[in-house]
Amino acid sequence: MSGILYHFSLVLTGIAVALLLPVAVAASYGETVALVDFGLTAALTSVVSVSAAIALTGRERRLVHKNGYILLIMVWALVPAIAAIPVVLITGLAPIDAYFETVSGLTTTGATVFKTLDPLPRAVIFWRAELQWIGGFLTLLSIVLILAPAGVGGLPGRQIRLLETSERTDISRATQIVLDTATAYGAATFICFVGLFVIGAPAFDAFCLTFSTVSTGGFMPRDGDLSVYGLPALEVWLAIFMVIGATSILWHRMVLQRRFQLLREHRESYVLIAGIVVLGVLTAAVLFQAAGSASVLSPLSALREGLVTAASMVSTTGYETRTGGLALLPLPLVLMVIFIGGSAFSTAGGIKAYRFGAMATQSARELTRLLYPHGIRPAKFGSQPYDMQLMKAIWSHFVVTVMVLGIITLVVAGEAIDYENALLATAATFSNIGPVYESQWQTGVRHWQLFEEFGVVAKLALCLTMIAGRLEMLALLGAVNGLIWLRR
Repeated sequence: MSGILYHFSLVLTGIAVALLLPVAVAASYGETVALVDFGLTAALTSVVSVSAAIALTGRERRLVHKNGYILLIMVWALVPAIAAIPVVLITGLAPIDAYFETVSGLTTTGATVFKTLDPLPRAVIFWRAELQWIGGFLTLLSIVLILAPAGVGGLPGRQIRLLETSERTDISRATQIVLDTATAYGAATFICFVGLFVIGAPAFDAFCLTFSTVSTGGFMPRDGDLSVYGLPALEVWLAIFMVIGATSILWHRMVLQRRFQLLREHRESYVLIAGIVVLGVLTAAVLFQAAGSASVLSPLSALREGLVTAASMVSTTGYETRTGGLALLPLPLVLMVIFIGGSAFSTAGGIKAYRFGAMATQSARELTRLLYPHGIRPAKFGSQPYDMQLMKAIWSHFVVTVMVLGIITLVVAGEAIDYENALLATAATFSNIGPVYESQWQTGVRHWQLFEEFGVVAKLALCLTMIAGRLEMLALLGAVNGLIWLRR
């Protein structure tokens, strides 16, 4: 348990440092109340984290897989509670609403209980965006340090060493991976911000959009959609980084290191990009048809908006190029795309394209077996060896996910919420793409409740769903089993 608490204290230290940025924003905009509340929260968090680290000096710090699961659930469940403190103090939100907002931010879901952002202090808007950036980084660390090495849900972990770029022996392998991941994540953030600033986005908006895009989060710094900026180049630039966020960080490293053999075998990212292109063309056709004529929306503009929307859906970011753009698409198609999500080693949500591809491969093998019972079939899909142990893990993850989401849907619907609402809200929060629920799906529905209208039980259930989407469902169950074991 001491190892769990020690590493959690390190996370709290990082949160305390992160709280200083909203303090700086509040100071620059003359928001005195926000400055004091964020400053006090940062100070209290620092005291707690430093005290815990001192108290645990000399104790065991190593984490086994079971303890790693418990650490993850503590981070995803408790850090938002700390992050919600200044939100409650500044905005006057109910604690459950503030917690929902910060869970949504940290899990990069982008669902919000705010009807409008106009009255909010800039420091709060910045904090929402920064939480998403932190959550994206924590997502990558969770995958490469805990989930993939443990093979949770069939995650492939044998190529994680690609993330190591140095041969230093004075630091641990885990520390080296953290530093290398932080460097890559920070570089992407810097390049994205510079591009947005050069294109013409205001500095504050550029920061917030960068944090939301690199993490595939979806929070906007102002009301409306991307069209409020009137900058087509901005949409294209964001689409590029949404694609980067949706594809595997291992693939990014293969490209930079010119590992051509591995690049040929790593099919997931290529299939994902091809899927974005196909979906983008289909979306462009739908948008062009809805516009009615080329004078309203030119074919080139429709193609641009279609590709941006497709990248937004596959990366589970949730940006829209026009209000209600996602609602123009067939709901089953949207549900399927967001449920699959992006690559296994990415900040995107969903069950991951890797698992979907594995299940499709096995299904094809079983169909072929019916025709050719004694045929010889390949034992790999892409660069990943195919074996029944792997497929058992993937199918177990899929079945448990579907069962849990079905239960959550019924719980949400039990709060006097229409079933259509409950189904899409559950799918959107699990896939960490909250804005898709808030698109204009109201047509033909009796009453389309927004997140702020949900009851306490429904909001708590959706918070659990957002955390489950980030933890991988089986890791959440492993954490629960670990907590039970600790109480014995």
